Amino acid sequence: MNSSVQRTAGYVVLMLVLAVSGRVEAAEREGGPTDRGIATVQVGTDGAPDVERKLGASPCMVPSVTGDTVSYLYNAKDAKGHYFLRLEVNGRVDSITVSKDPPLAGVCYAPLAHTMSLRTEEGLELGATMEEVLRVYGKPMERFAVGSMARFRYVAMLDRTYEWDLVFRDGRLVEWTVVSEE
Repeated sequence: MNSSVQRTAGYVVLMLVLAVSGRVEAAEREGGPTDRGIATVQVGTDGAPDVERKLGASPCMVPSVTGDTVSYLYNAKDAKGHYFLRLEVNGRVDSITVSKDPPLAGVCYAPLAHTMSLRTEEGLELGATMEEVLRVYGKPMERFAVGSMARFRYVAMLDRTYEWDLVFRDGRLVEWTVVSEE
C-alpha cells in the first residue's frame, strides 16, 4: 500500500486491534471491483490539473513531508449527508478516499465546485450495506471485524495493481478508498 496514504483514526484503531487480536478472515476472490474513480476523478490517470478542473481549485491542500505528494481535501453535502473527499496526487492521482469522517483531522476541507454524486463507477455510495457491497464487488480478499467496525480489502491487477479498502460501521459503508500501486 502507498505509505503516504493516511487513514482515519477509527481505521487505524481497527487495524491495531486486528493486529493484536489476529481476527482475520481470508476469503476467495470472486469478481471484484474495477472502479477506479469517484466524482469523475480517476485514480492512476488523472493529474492535479484534472482534479482542479473537475472538482474545483482547493485552498485546502496538505503537502507530504517530502513535498512530492499533495492531499486535495474537499467536503460535499447531498440529501443523504455530509461527506469528505481526499485525493493523494503525486504527478497523478494515487488514491481517493470518500468518508463520513474527515480522513485528516484538524485541516480545512473546501466545498466541491458544484454538486455531484459521490458514487463509485460501479454505483456504490457511503451508507451501502455489506450485502450490497458483496453483490457489487464479490467476496473480499480479506475481511476483518472488531465490534461494530469491519473492513473489506480487495486487490486487482488491471493496468497496474489497485487496492480497495472499505470500512463499515454497524454494517454500513463509512469509508471507501482506492489506491493505485506501482
